[in-house]
Amino acid sequence: MRIQQLEVKNFKGFAHKIIDFSPQFNVLIGDNGSGKTAVLDALAVGIGSLLLGFDGMISRTIKSHEIRHIDQQLGQITTFEPQYPVIVRCRGQVNETDSLIWERSLHHKGGRTTNKNAKSLIQYAQHCQQQVRQGEQIILPLISYYSTGRLWLQKKEKSVEVLSPGSRLLALVDCLEPASGEKMLMRWLKTMEMAAIQRQVSLAVLEGLRTAVKNCLEGCESVYYDIQQDGLVATLGDKHNRPAHLLSDGQRAILAMSADIAYRAAVLNPHLGEMARLQTPGIVLIDEIDLHLHPNWQRKIIKSLSTTFPLIQFIATTHSPTIVQSLPPGQLINLNDYEMGEYYDKSIEDILEWVMGVDCPQRSQRYKEMVKVAKEYYQVLENAKSIAPEKISELEKHLDELVAPFSDDVAYHTFLEMERTAAGLGRKTDETR
Repeated sequence: MRIQQLEVKNFKGFAHKIIDFSPQFNVLIGDNGSGKTAVLDALAVGIGSLLLGFDGMISRTIKSHEIRHIDQQLGQITTFEPQYPVIVRCRGQVNETDSLIWERSLHHKGGRTTNKNAKSLIQYAQHCQQQVRQGEQIILPLISYYSTGRLWLQKKEKSVEVLSPGSRLLALVDCLEPASGEKMLMRWLKTMEMAAIQRQVSLAVLEGLRTAVKNCLEGCESVYYDIQQDGLVATLGDKHNRPAHLLSDGQRAILAMSADIAYRAAVLNPHLGEMARLQTPGIVLIDEIDLHLHPNWQRKIIKSLSTTFPLIQFIATTHSPTIVQSLPPGQLINLNDYEMGEYYDKSIEDILEWVMGVDCPQRSQRYKEMVKVAKEYYQVLENAKSIAPEKISELEKHLDELVAPFSDDVAYHTFLEMERTAAGLGRKTDETR
């Protein structure tokens, strides 16, 4: 399952908006109030249509506070009027070949979110449910939403209960309500650990989860559910075992999210074993992906999630220029509609100014040094016009020394070399010496 395009009308702050998405990672940026979280909420309504095809599942609906309102001035009185219809329309792919268009809408106050134009996706889910009940080893898609309130793995007062055998579809319970997701994750982890101990075997689905966490959480060597402590424990690079609730906020955020995605993939597709995280497709929504993360971790989180869950389409929001800096072209969506350019591996200052619209950000010391060197470089080239021939080699050496600290910046280095060549002081090759 993959979203190719979202169209909304009268949803939250959007009168009308169409957004196209790339197949794997998408990061939304924009000013506060530009609608980043609104896009995720609309997507939750859209992909929540899948749950309507499964018995007993509760789907995400359009909520009353998500109806767009406009103010109207009537004399000295201002009224606040809701706008209808509220429409969420999606175009997406549900398997390797089929592309579907479905829609959910709300047409009047007190009405219910319609399902009639989402029948294509509902019927797909119903067909999946029938195949699951017949024991067919189909691959089910994963959907999940991690909001800004996702800081899980808090210390619990009550002991964690084990799970009784249940349907593969249990992994879709509360998948779009992330605040309640930790309980099922912990129960599954405890059950799998006890089963592995009892059978004296290594469970492939559990090992797949451990690998996922280790890939995403830097410095983590292992993670397991400790039966004696009745809680999740992580082994870090210093070889110390720490209960999850004692980790830093950033560590807990990554551990909880990566473990939850891997857990849902394992429950949905247990026949894939340790490969569940690699072969399960789906859509994961993440609000403020940089939440609680040090800039060094922000730099790596996109790549970590992409390689750990390669068939998952991620759609996230951020305010972090470090996240933007780590994105390959085609994965950034700017809701401010600024003209996009090349931003991968550009300086934080350039991203703040030219991508995120921050006026005149403070330049880094390196940038200032590069400007200073460039000015001196041009001055040396200008002086070369009147310098004695016997001094040329000394001048060329000085030019080499000026640019040497910045040889890693190819564009900067190449431009200065072109100016040097134009001045008749180009580097001599073996053939011209």
